[in-house]
Amino acid sequence: MGVAAARLAAARTTVRPWGMAYFLEYVVPAESGGADVPLDDHGDGVTIPLGGTAERVVHLDTLPARSRIAAGTVADARAEAEQLLLHSKAEAGELFDDPEDSLDAGSGQRVGSFREGAGWTED
Repeated sequence: MGVAAARLAAARTTVRPWGMAYFLEYVVPAESGGADVPLDDHGDGVTIPLGGTAERVVHLDTLPARSRIAAGTVADARAEAEQLLLHSKAEAGELFDDPEDSLDAGSGQRVGSFREGAGWTED
């Protein structure tokens, strides 16, 4: 068994104290034909506050999300992730085990993917 497979097997069976971080990454379709997001040209792509004016606007048809899930095991995190996806308009998501507790996309070790109608696939 390789190192990555051993870590994944340990993560599935190890009960952690509540508050350990799993993250679900998913994409939500924007309503009403999309969303216009103003960009600050001087802030290198940083969005500007509401009420501000922008010289540039980017149109988005989907909005990325990364939601924190507090769970003791991968199985518990998956159950919570399914509920989150069920209540969103997203059809799929990827679950990450992230001890760094980061909001950066792709941070941590991917422990599975979920697609509506197909269920979980393991990495």
